[in-house]
Amino acid sequence: MSLQTNIDITLQNRKAFKKILDSLSIEDINKIPNGFNNNIIWNVAHCLSVQQTLINKLSGQAMTISDRQVAAFYRGTKPEQDYNHEFVDLVKAQLFSTIEQLQLGIEENKYNTFTPFMTAIKVEINNIDSAIAFNQYHEALHMGYILNILRFLK
Repeated sequence: MSLQTNIDITLQNRKAFKKILDSLSIEDINKIPNGFNNNIIWNVAHCLSVQQTLINKLSGQAMTISDRQVAAFYRGTKPEQDYNHEFVDLVKAQLFSTIEQLQLGIEENKYNTFTPFMTAIKVEINNIDSAIAFNQYHEALHMGYILNILRFLK
């Protein structure tokens, strides 16, 4: 699968994330159903955090979301508060601004150097292609979590 195809699939997943966020009340976006550790907004913001780490940080590029946001939604974290409309709107915008930044970085050949990284499932990230491919898998996994949470919100 080509690099652009993987980016296009990620973009479609991001559109689906936004559609879900747009369809829910702020209460539902923040709700953590029994048996879950996190909520819908955490899952979406977590995907942004991981994407920025896998692609920008490992390639030595500046992240386009704040270090504080990356840390708040990194692996092993959980929601510490309810998130307001302003934060949800920021995350919705970042769903697309981070993809635009990625595509611009590819056009400008910014992702030529990578610090190798072994994921929790033993996939080595060592270039932009493997970072984008793994990120696509990771975001699809979290879409599954979100769809499962949605079942418990109804």
